[in-house]
Amino acid sequence: MKRIRQAVVLVVAASAVAASYLAMRIPDLEAAERALAVRVRRPRGPIVDRAVSAATDLGSVFAISGVAAVLAATGRRRAAVDVVAAGLLAWVAAQSLKTRVRRLRPYQVEAAERLVAEPGGSSWPSGHPAVAAAVLTALAPQLPRASRTAGGVIAGFVATSRVYVGVHYPTDVVAGLGLGGMCGAAWRLATRGYRRSRGMTS
Repeated sequence: MKRIRQAVVLVVAASAVAASYLAMRIPDLEAAERALAVRVRRPRGPIVDRAVSAATDLGSVFAISGVAAVLAATGRRRAAVDVVAAGLLAWVAAQSLKTRVRRLRPYQVEAAERLVAEPGGSSWPSGHPAVAAAVLTALAPQLPRASRTAGGVIAGFVATSRVYVGVHYPTDVVAGLGLGGMCGAAWRLATRGYRRSRGMTS
């Protein structure tokens, strides 16, 4: 049953990535998402700007290190391995796709204020939500319901924050979430058989 659930996550996540890519290529939908991005970026004051700009890094590679360190220090080494492996897999996958889909970022093509340091690579897909979603998906089977819900809220915040700070469009972050879900589910599927053979719970 767990293997089926992970396969379903893979299919749904892959569909999100594909739908995001197609939407980005359809002029009418691209215009609609740019209008949505303008609404998300609507100024909410310097305090909110600073808070969102700082918290957006919850989806960075530095966050992977921090979360993994906390898990390892509290005796959850297997969970720490899952965080590092799934998070880095998502980051590498996102960076690879960026070299193939060279989409300009909002601040490069329109009047979007960039609130964070200039990121590298192209706009699609967004790497921060990819990392956040991968970590959540990899850890989900080990987490209680309340923690899974909190993780989902954090991943959603990271995705929205990337639009707010002016470095991504909505389809970029949808693709990032989908890509992260794919990587997290793939990691779970890849390790489940091995862990069962070693007598570990999956």
